[in-house]
Amino acid sequence: MRSKITPIIGLQWGDEGKGKGVARIASGLRTEDLIVRFQGGNNAGHTIWHKGKCYVFHLIPSGVFGQAQIHLGAGMVINPAALKGEAKTIPRNVSFLGRMSVSPHAVLTMPTHLILDSISEKTKGKKKIGSTGKGISPSYTDLTLRRALRVGDIFYNDFKNKYKTLCDEHKRTLRNDFGYKMTNQELRGKEKEFFEGVKFLRSIKSENSSGIVLRALSLGKKVIAEGAQGALLDVRFGHYPYVTSSHTISSGVGTGLGIPPSYIGGAIGILKAYTTKVGEGPFPTELGGKDSAIWCRDKKAIDEKTKFPKPNPNSKSDFEQGIALRHFGNEIGATTGRLRRTGWMDIPLLKYAIEMNNATELVLTKLDVLNGFKKIKVCISYVVNGKKINQIPFDLSRVDIKPIYKIFPGWKGELSDYGKKLPKEALQYVQFLEKTLGAKIIYVGTGVEEHHVVERYWR
Repeated sequence: MRSKITPIIGLQWGDEGKGKGVARIASGLRTEDLIVRFQGGNNAGHTIWHKGKCYVFHLIPSGVFGQAQIHLGAGMVINPAALKGEAKTIPRNVSFLGRMSVSPHAVLTMPTHLILDSISEKTKGKKKIGSTGKGISPSYTDLTLRRALRVGDIFYNDFKNKYKTLCDEHKRTLRNDFGYKMTNQELRGKEKEFFEGVKFLRSIKSENSSGIVLRALSLGKKVIAEGAQGALLDVRFGHYPYVTSSHTISSGVGTGLGIPPSYIGGAIGILKAYTTKVGEGPFPTELGGKDSAIWCRDKKAIDEKTKFPKPNPNSKSDFEQGIALRHFGNEIGATTGRLRRTGWMDIPLLKYAIEMNNATELVLTKLDVLNGFKKIKVCISYVVNGKKINQIPFDLSRVDIKPIYKIFPGWKGELSDYGKKLPKEALQYVQFLEKTLGAKIIYVGTGVEEHHVVERYWR
C-alpha cells in the first residue's frame, strides 16, 4: 500500500522550532525513508542542538544527523555558496553527502540576486517588508520571468554564458530601476564564492523530486516534507505583503515536488508556546505593541542586553515582559540576527493555519521559555472595530484590532525538573490548546536538546 507524504509545517510566522521537530521525528526514520525540502532558500534558519552543540541549517534538511535520505526539492532556491558553507559546518564523522540529492529544477540564487534584494528593500523606506536580503524574491522573480538559472543548467557547457547574460540583465535593472551602478569589484568576491559553490553542487546527486518521492512512497517508506518559514508567511495566504516569496503551506508540497495532491497526508503542525515575528507587519498579541515593533526594528541584541540585563517577566510593563520572553527564548533571528518581536499565543491565527494545512497532529515547542511567568495569556478572539469576532480579518493592517485574552497560572521551577511529566499548570495550558485547536499535541518541547520533550501520544 502506498504511503503518503507528511508535511511538517510552521503554523505561525516562522521560527516555531521546525528544526527540532523534524530532527525529533527523523530520529525514528530508517535509511530508505526520505526527508525533503520543498520551498524557500537560505532565508530561514532551522536550529538544532545535537550532542551539546548548536547547528543552524538554512538549506540542508534538518534530518541530516539521522539515517534517512535527504533531498533539496524543485521548489527551492539554492545559493550554491551558502550550501557549501553550510555543509562544512557538519562534523566529518556524520555521513550525509551520499544520502543527499538535489532537484535539477531548483532555482539558483546568484550574487546579483543578493544585491537586487538589498537595494530594493532599502528604496522602500517606511514601506519595507523586512526582507532577509538573501536574494530569495529576485530568484523567484526570475523563475516567473522565465529566465532563471536552475541546478540542471550547471551541467551544460553554456552555463557561464547564460550566467553572464542574466547577470547583465540584473545590472541593467539595478541601474535603470534603482539608479544603482554595481562595480566589478563589488561582484568579484561574491562570484568566486558562487562558482566554488557550483563546483560543490555538481558533486551532489541530481535527481527529479517527483521520482525520488514517488519511489519512496510506492515502497511504503516514510516521506517527511520539511517546510520553511511559516503558514502566515505564505505568499498568497499569509499576511500580504509581509510575506515570503513561496508557498509555505502543505499545498506547496505538491507544486514544490511535482506530485499530485492525493499523495499528501495530514500535516504535523509546529507551534511555539507563545508567538514571535521578525520584520514588519501587524502582530495583534505583541507585548509592548508599537513600542516593541519599533524597538525590534531599530535596536540590536547588544542594545537590549545593555539596557535590560535582567528583564522581569512579571513586570507591570508589557514591553519589558516581551523583552523577558525574547531573552528567555533567545529570540534572535537565526538567519538575520534581528530581534524577534514577541507576544502571546493567538488562537484565531492558529486555527486559520491548522485548517489551511490539514494539521492533524501538533508539536508544541519552547514551553520551558514560559518558566518564571506568573501569568500566561492566550488570545481567544478579537474585538475589531468594536465588534467581537473569532476569525482573522482579511487584512490585519487595515482594522483596529484588540485581542481578548484567557489567563492561565504559571508553574513553579524549571520544566526539566519534572522529567517526562508536566506540572499540572503546564498540563492545563497544553490541554486547553489541544481542545481549543482540535488536534492532538504529540510532543511538548521542554528544552533545547532533541531529547528535551514530553511525548504525549505514541506515533
